[in-house]
Parts: sequence; structure tokens; C-alpha cells
Amino acid sequence: MAVVRRKIARSSRKTTVKKSPAGSRRKLVSRAPAPVREDRLLQTLQHALFKSLSYAEGEGRSPIGVAAVFVQSFLQLTKVHAIALYVRDEQTREMTCLAEAGGSDASVAGQWQAGLTQAEQQTRISLADLHGIRLHRIGRMDGVVMFQAGKSQRVSPRMALSLLTTIEPWLSVLLDHARLTVKYAAKILRIQHMEQVSDLLNSALGEQEKLRRALDAAIRLVEAEAGALFLGTSDGSLRLSAIGGERVAGLTALQSSVAAGVHRTGQAVLITQNAQDARLAAGQGWQAVLPVASLVSVPVRMGARAVGVLEVVNRRSGKPFSNWDVLELASLSNQFGLAIDNLRRGPVGEAGVKESLTP
Repeated sequence: MAVVRRKIARSSRKTTVKKSPAGSRRKLVSRAPAPVREDRLLQTLQHALFKSLSYAEGEGRSPIGVAAVFVQSFLQLTKVHAIALYVRDEQTREMTCLAEAGGSDASVAGQWQAGLTQAEQQTRISLADLHGIRLHRIGRMDGVVMFQAGKSQRVSPRMALSLLTTIEPWLSVLLDHARLTVKYAAKILRIQHMEQVSDLLNSALGEQEKLRRALDAAIRLVEAEAGALFLGTSDGSLRLSAIGGERVAGLTALQSSVAAGVHRTGQAVLITQNAQDARLAAGQGWQAVLPVASLVSVPVRMGARAVGVLEVVNRRSGKPFSNWDVLELASLSNQFGLAIDNLRRGPVGEAGVKESLTP
């Protein structure tokens, strides 16, 4: 049976084959990005803040750590130009920048300092493109959060302010919690240092070694740069018995007019601002060895009688000493007095070797 084949002639005309999709094809339309929802921003910020509580001690659980987490999270979510968080120092009562993000050194710019001044009189800060709110602690102003609006900002300044106002109670509580955590850790460390001083003063070490090690522990207790123990002599003057601190290593002679006054009056002295105190003369005493910013000097007693002076200078953090430091050193000075009395009275250790302090 013959098979008829149809020859398909090739056409020079180009044909286009249209493929019809299985489903109906929708026309693609470019859409504007969905507006940022304030509640989602708030949830993200809250999550970041509470996550900081799970960090290891010293990383995120300090006030600086909490502040750093907050400013970084706020910057990433809102794309503001810059943000900074300040808290009031408990000793100096000055506003200190804990953390900032965005623009370089924004917190020290003149406009930001003007914002801090405005925060003392008003609950909200508004200076051109700078905005902010107060942070509160037990009903009083404890800090400030400020941000600078930018061109690429994802939210309006009004929404950013609203977000800050809503998150402020959470942020203030977490900062306070972090502050207490650091305080308790510092208290435990201070108790350990005080116990160490007591153990050293009651040990069987030799006189000078005992006093030197106990002085080093006292210096660590108040986080000082240097310290000295002066003992009274028969003519009423003071002589250097022990000195501690890296910056005064190798020093064998030191006089302190402040210590002499404390020994004479029996009253402790706290100096927090050297520039305003005439008792610290340039080139004399401690000032001849290192610049003194702050100083604590307390009498060492045996009963009611002053037998020497314990003195420390300059906190390593740069902050001034406080009345709390005076109380702690006064407590230690009593232990120094008891140890000195024991050294003068009787034998030390099982060998029965009597070491006495020669005034």
C-alpha cells in the first residue's frame, strides 16, 4: 500500500511560539516597600535587650554592654544617621556617654552637648535634626537617648521618638539591673580583698613583707594607682614604711603633707579634685612622682592612738574616690593598727622571733 508523504515547505518567515502558562499569568507591578511597623520594631528591640542578659558577665551584662546592644539595634532597624546613650554618673552627677553608633564621635559634637543641656529643662530634645528623650530611674532623670535623623532613615523622626518613648521603661530597667549586677560583683571582689588583707596581716610573714603585701591588697581594693603606709616616729613625724603601685616601684622615700595633717588631727581626708585643693602642691610629695587627681588618706590607730596613716592616690578608672572608699580604707586601717600592735608586743610565728617596729 502506497504511503503518501506530505512535504512541509520551509518558510522564510520567522515564527514565534507562545507558551501559554498553566495558570493565568499576572501582570508584574513594581510595589513600594511595605511601611515599617512600630510594633515589630519594638519587639525586635525588646528581644535584643533581653538577649543581652544571657551574655557572660563583663560582656553584655554591664551598663555599657546593654547600651551598646541598644544603640546598634536601633541604628540597624531605623537607619538613623547617629544615636548615643548617656547616663548620669552616680559620683560626679555628670552625663557620660555609654555607647554610640552611626556618625563618628557624634556624642562630643556641640549640638549633642546642647541636647544634653536641653534635656535638663525639657522632657524631649528637639534641635534641628537632633531628637531625644530622657531616661528615668526611680522617678528622676537618669540619662538621655538622642538620635540624629538622616536621609536614608527608614522611619520618620516622629515614629523614632515614639519608639524611644515606648522602649524607655524597658531600657531603664535593664540598665539599672546591669548597674546592680556590676555593683554586686564589685562588692564580692572587695570583700575578698578585705579578707586577703586580714589574712596577710595575721600571717607569719616578716614585718615588712606582711605590711607590703597587705598594702598591695588595699590598693587593689579601691582600684588605686598607688598607695603608701606611713608610721609615726617618736618625734611625732611620719616615715614611709611601705609603698605599692607600678608607677612608684623602687621609690624608697616619700613625704606627704596630707598624711602629716591626718596624723596630727586624726581625721580622714578625701580629695576629689586636685586642681581645686591647695594641699597638693606641684612638685611636692606624691606630685613629685606622679600627677595626683584624687586622694584618700586615713589614720591608722592602735586603740584611740594614731600610729600612722594609710594613703592612696588616683583611681585607675580616672574617676575620683568616694566616701565609700574612705570607709573601706578606714576599716582596713584598723586592721593595720592591730597588726602593728601585735608586732610590737609579742613573738611572731612558731619560731617565737619577736619583730618590732622601731618608731
